[in-house]
Amino acid sequence: MILAIAALLAATASAQRVPLGDEVLDKLLRQYDKDKDGKVQKSEYPRTAEAFANLDRDRNGVLDAADFEPGALRRPMRDPRGPEDKDKLPKVGSVAPDFELPLLGSKETVRLSSLRGKLPVALIFGSYT
Repeated sequence: MILAIAALLAATASAQRVPLGDEVLDKLLRQYDKDKDGKVQKSEYPRTAEAFANLDRDRNGVLDAADFEPGALRRPMRDPRGPEDKDKLPKVGSVAPDFELPLLGSKETVRLSSLRGKLPVALIFGSYT
């Protein structure tokens, strides 16, 4: 039974045509390359900066052939903070800055400092999508 399901899924996946990198680039160039230089600049791309960054695999600020080569790897995003910001970063073990947030499903709010010494608190930042 499991093999039959796996075979069906494999057949379905192979029947669906996934566009190749060149085809995606060609479509982007036709739609957005206003100056016809073979690259899509950020200023030419109408979607969000995040959408642009997802396509700009080599992080060079333009969408070009290198971004759509098979196996193109993403370079890690560079830290947007400059050297002048290093003094503003919290030190390990320092007290977190105080802030207030609404409680889910309520009109009440809670202030971080009100939890100090009472409950363990974990501050988690990131995307889970």
